[in-house]
Amino acid sequence: MPEVVTHRYDPVHGACLNLCSLPDDEAMQVLESLRGKSRPNLKPDYLERRRAAEDWLLQAASCALKRPLGEKPVYFFLGDFSYCADPSRPAALVLPLSSLPTNSITFTLGDSMHVAEQPGRKVWKLEEIDELFGRSESVEGFGLSDRSGCQSQFIEMQVWERTSVLAQLPQPQASESTHKS
Repeated sequence: MPEVVTHRYDPVHGACLNLCSLPDDEAMQVLESLRGKSRPNLKPDYLERRRAAEDWLLQAASCALKRPLGEKPVYFFLGDFSYCADPSRPAALVLPLSSLPTNSITFTLGDSMHVAEQPGRKVWKLEEIDELFGRSESVEGFGLSDRSGCQSQFIEMQVWERTSVLAQLPQPQASESTHKS
């Protein structure tokens, strides 16, 4: 079981953002920008499909964690994906998995949008994923990134308390005052 997780993001916009939290017009502007710069194959119905996937994910995660969840998730890769080149998300935040509240994280075996479209879709809790790693054949098809490159299939992690991630972001250094009273 990997000890770290990776959140990829665009530093221009900031970490821990969720496209589905934006109003339609702003979300469409972001998607158009992505299509023009780095992701020309995003389908016209991407936002609709993304929101449907997040509706399922929210319900499934609430059920798995046995509590209501009120905010959109922050997405991570299980493992160190900081070495992967991603022009749409060039920055990486790598955190110890143990630094996140276990009662606020869930997993999907693959990208949650694809999982949501599958008949046997499932959201996993940390204990269940840990158990799957004990039975290696269960996660055999899912790669964990390292310096040799990213894998096509990965395990996605969702953090349902954005503040727990934001608290771990590097804080800008305060500039020292050069003025003396």
